[in-house]
Amino acid sequence: MTPEVFVEFYQRTFRVVYRYVFRAVLGDRALAEDLTQETFAAVVSAVRDGRAEVDSIPWMIGVARHKVIDHYRKAENEQRRLSSLWGSGSTGSADQLDDFEDEEPGRILEILRGVSPIHRLVLVLRYVDDLTVNEIARSVDRSVHATESLLVRARHDLVRNYRGVES
Repeated sequence: MTPEVFVEFYQRTFRVVYRYVFRAVLGDRALAEDLTQETFAAVVSAVRDGRAEVDSIPWMIGVARHKVIDHYRKAENEQRRLSSLWGSGSTGSADQLDDFEDEEPGRILEILRGVSPIHRLVLVLRYVDDLTVNEIARSVDRSVHATESLLVRARHDLVRNYRGVES
């Protein structure tokens, strides 16, 4: 496909694809723009690799649908991982984090922003990315023992910040 042909196709399909994605993400303009961009990037990649021929709006909507599905799956997985932060996670420190059981994920993110950057990093690596302590230790270039201590301090910092914000 020549660049000219793709530009014509893009101009012909952009509004339809964007409108579909915009509705699928309930009017979140920034997210719709991102997912529409990802849709066209996937199409360019597929065409460039010879895996697809751009041929119709329904095909483009199918690609966009997959991008929307991937987005919601990823968001669901991240929310599930975040919920372990204040639920009964595998860390053995659920007694410290019981206060978080009824909190919304957005509120937890707000509280996370109030902890120190290194604590935020290890908490995100542990509970969002679901890394093991060994993997976190390698990522932050510390020993496993130092990383375990850092996680304990990070959870304490999180709880302290939560109680400070709560009052």
